Amino acid sequence: MKTLVSISTFTLIATNALFSQSKPNVLYIMTDQQTYNMMSCTGNKWVKTPNMDKISNMGYRFDKTYCVNPVSMPSRFSLLTGRYSSEFGLKANLESYSNPKMNEMVRQSSVGQLFRKEGYETLYSGKMHLYGAKGNLDNYGFKLNNVDPYDGPAIYAEQILPELAQNKKPFFLFLSFLNPHDICYKAGILAQFPNGISEANARETIRLRQLQKNLSKAEYQSQIPPAPTNTAAISGEVSAMVSHSDYGRKFTEEDWDLYRWMYYRLTESVDAQIGRVLAALEASGLSDNTIIVFTSDHGEMNQSHELINKNCMFEECQRVPFIFAGKGIKSNFVDKSTLVCNGLDFLPTICDLAGIDIPKNISGVSLKPYLTDNGKKPDRNYIITEDYNAYGITDGRYKYTIYEAAGYPEMLTDIEKNPGETINFINDNAYKTIKESLKKELMSNLNTRGLLPLKELSVKLKAEMRKRKANQAKKKI
Repeated sequence: MKTLVSISTFTLIATNALFSQSKPNVLYIMTDQQTYNMMSCTGNKWVKTPNMDKISNMGYRFDKTYCVNPVSMPSRFSLLTGRYSSEFGLKANLESYSNPKMNEMVRQSSVGQLFRKEGYETLYSGKMHLYGAKGNLDNYGFKLNNVDPYDGPAIYAEQILPELAQNKKPFFLFLSFLNPHDICYKAGILAQFPNGISEANARETIRLRQLQKNLSKAEYQSQIPPAPTNTAAISGEVSAMVSHSDYGRKFTEEDWDLYRWMYYRLTESVDAQIGRVLAALEASGLSDNTIIVFTSDHGEMNQSHELINKNCMFEECQRVPFIFAGKGIKSNFVDKSTLVCNGLDFLPTICDLAGIDIPKNISGVSLKPYLTDNGKKPDRNYIITEDYNAYGITDGRYKYTIYEAAGYPEMLTDIEKNPGETINFINDNAYKTIKESLKKELMSNLNTRGLLPLKELSVKLKAEMRKRKANQAKKKI
C-alpha cells in the first residue's frame, strides 16, 4: 500500500529531536559596535534592518540597555561571565593580559562551561577578542569554528543547524559578527587606507566605498543620515572624557557625511548576514525550541559631540540593542523603562530560562520575570558601568561618572532634561543632592569590590594603549 502523505526524512528527524529534548536551545547573535538605535524597528528611518526587526517582532526588546564597558574585550568578557573585568584588574583591550584567578573563574562558571556541564553542545563562530583566548575557547566552554568574523558565523550556522536538527543534545550556538565595527577604519577617510590593513579586513569598507562612488550625487545625498542633534562638545568637558575618540574633530562636513553613511551601510551589511542565520534556523525545524538573543558589545559615537568610535561614557557608546525571543517569551514587546545591563544580566537570565543554577556572587539579575511575565521582578535602582579610566552609575535618568585621571574629574548628566548629554551638571547646585547620592552608591560599590582608593591611570596601561593606538593602522583593530 502506498503512503499518501510523504514526510521528508529531514523533517521527521528534526521533529523527533524536538520532542525528545525539553531543554531549550540557545542561539546567541552578537554584532560589534552597534549603538542602541541603529535598527529600523527603533524608528530610525535611515537604516534598513529587516532581520533585526524580525527578532524584535518575535520577542522582547529592552530599550534601556547599557553595556558594562564601552569597548570590546571587557564587554565581551562580561557577556560570557556575568562579571566585571575590573574584578580581575583590567578594564581595557589588553590582548597580552593573563590572570590565574580570572582563568580559573572562566573555567568554572563562564556561560559556555555552565551549559556544557548541563549536557549542551556549546559552539562558537566568529570574532573572539577575549582575555585568555589564545586561538581557542576551551577555557570559556565553547568549541571554536569558522573564525572569519564577517561571513563566517552565517556560513557556519547554515552548515551546522541542519546537523544539530538530527542531534538529540540541546545546543548553545554563539555567533559573533564583526560589523558595524569596520567603522573603526573611519569610512576609508584616512589617507593611508587601506595600507597596513589586510585585504580580508578592509574588503567591506572598500566594497561600500565603491558602491558610494557608483551612486549618482542625488542618490548618495538622499542616503546620508542627518547629523545628530548633539554634535557640540559637552559643556564642562575634560580631556579624560574623550581622549580616544576626538579624531573626528578633524573631519570636514563631507567627511562626516561619508562617515555616517558608512556606519549605516555597515549595519545593513551585518543585518543581511543575520538574515541568513534566521533562515537557516527556520529551515532546520528548530525554531520552536530555540531562544534567540540579539545584542552588541558596545555602541559608537557616530559624530555625537563630534566624536567617533567608543571608549566614552556617553549614551551612544554605552547603550546597545538587547532582545530575547522564543517560546514562553512575550512577543513584539518593547520595554522602554526597565534598566538592564547586557553584560551582567545575560548570563543569569539565560541560565534561568534554561533551568540552570545561576552562579552566586554575580552582580547581574535574571530578567526572566520580565520576559515571561511570571515571577518576582528584581529590585534594582541603578546600574554601575566602567571604562578604561572611569567608573559610572546611572538610575535611568541621572548619570554620574568619575575619572581615574589627574584631579579625578567628574561628570553628571540628566538624560531626561538633556538627552544629548551636552551639559555637565556636576557644579550645578540644583543637582547637588543627586550627585552626592549617586556618588555615595558608586563609592560604596567600588569599596565592596576592592577598587578603592581610586588610582590615576597607570603608567603601564598608558604605555600599552599608546603602543596599541600606534599599531592600529598596521593590524586588525
